[in-house]
Amino acid sequence: MRAGPMSDRRIAATLSLTLTLLAAHPAKADTFAQLWVKCRSDDAAAQIRACTALIDARRETPASLARVFFNRGRAFADRGEFARAIADFDQAVARDPDFPDAFNSRGIAFAASGQSAKAIEDFDRAIAQDGNHAIAIYNRGLALRALGRLEEAAQSFQKAKEVGPRLTVPKE
Repeated sequence: MRAGPMSDRRIAATLSLTLTLLAAHPAKADTFAQLWVKCRSDDAAAQIRACTALIDARRETPASLARVFFNRGRAFADRGEFARAIADFDQAVARDPDFPDAFNSRGIAFAASGQSAKAIEDFDRAIAQDGNHAIAIYNRGLALRALGRLEEAAQSFQKAKEVGPRLTVPKE
């Protein structure tokens, strides 16, 4: 039996509505593995959506959630939303206090927000956990320099260079 014109219109309308709903809520169609890939991506908007979906699902372990908040915090920082980034890095270190990259990234967000003293505290925490964290050592130097503590900054830059020889002191 052949469908009449009214049935064809209903099918087309239903298909159109379905496609519209899927486009409006793409995260619901993603598997957890796909969400994790997007949560780790370099596309800040996709990263924020995917990480948020993983947080909202409430299925991750505390250690995994620390990484999700860390990744979303990095995405917020990339967009210049430093208060939101700091809040997510707070969540990351609350779930995993032995996460030097989260302390380093929160330090970067503090420094970008003009809070160099708080940034130094976080860089120090990252360095205490990983004495060879050249990026944190270098970032500490930048924050010290921003506070006018030039001799200490120079020491940090030298130490970062020793630990990670590809790092160089920034040009004035």
